[in-house]
Amino acid sequence: MWTRGILIVLLLAGALAGYSYCSAPKSSQTLKVYVIFQEDEGRVLLEKFKQATGQPYEMIRMSSGEAGYHLLSMNKTGTDVVLGGPADLHEQLKNSGKLIRYASPMRSEIPAAYKDKDGYWTGMYMGVLAIGVNQTVWNRDPQLASLPLPQRLEDLLRPELRGKIDIPDPETSGTGYTLLASLAQQRGEDEAVRLVKALKKQSQSTSFAGFVSAQRLAAGDVAAVVNFLGDQLRFTNSGYAIRSFIPPQAGWEIGAVSILNSGNNTAAAKKLVDFVLSRNTQTEYMNTAFSFPVLPNIDVHPLLSSVDLDHMFHSYRFDVAARHRETLLGKWRSVKE
Repeated sequence: MWTRGILIVLLLAGALAGYSYCSAPKSSQTLKVYVIFQEDEGRVLLEKFKQATGQPYEMIRMSSGEAGYHLLSMNKTGTDVVLGGPADLHEQLKNSGKLIRYASPMRSEIPAAYKDKDGYWTGMYMGVLAIGVNQTVWNRDPQLASLPLPQRLEDLLRPELRGKIDIPDPETSGTGYTLLASLAQQRGEDEAVRLVKALKKQSQSTSFAGFVSAQRLAAGDVAAVVNFLGDQLRFTNSGYAIRSFIPPQAGWEIGAVSILNSGNNTAAAKKLVDFVLSRNTQTEYMNTAFSFPVLPNIDVHPLLSSVDLDHMFHSYRFDVAARHRETLLGKWRSVKE
């Protein structure tokens, strides 16, 4: 929780900058938010928003696959904000006419690569896919101990790793779909499906969400996983012996925020967008979630300071991933295991 001094500074800074989350009248109507990152992170963030504004909220934690199903297939109404989740989900919502445009006062400071050019969604963090290895499990396994640690996706296809890895499901997990879609843009859809199917065949199980893969890695259930680096670093920071490697041409995500046109509290939704994009929140949240901020000139967590992002697949396009989602997942389902 913030100290009283920090909260006062934030409120004063918001007032001076004219941020709507501080200057707009308080609303007694509940703000309904779909959160598509870790539940504890979402709760802390929304509690701080409530402290700063007095705005009551309802938080619904979902994976991006769940949220997409509810908002696109079921035409869910009453939800105000989609907070987090990869930009291709927000692109789907935009393309389906589910979002409203909103230009936050902070939007002009965010590089063009991290926001929708039409103003329907804005990035709030960035994360990159990584191979995570539980060093303790690896060293204790007689089949693995003498092998080099995997640094490419193909390294996870070694026969010694059969049943000892975990990947997230592309149909239910934004992490899994980012893996599949980024490979499709590099290598073509057929090759991408073949590789991810091969990884699934190697897996002990296919996790419903990317963070579950990180939990299973930390628990020692598997020796290696593929998911977002930030999820792995949460456990590294807690003392688990996890090593992370960004593979060549790694897929990545922009975790975005957008406002739904079916919501009941658009004024409060805009205040929340302003809040999560503010420099104070960017600094505090990113350094606890181990994600890269989208605002420039923010010092990242020490565990991120040495990360080399040169390996990223920089030309990955979220709009293409969104448009091709059903076609790509159709090919994924059609390939027998």
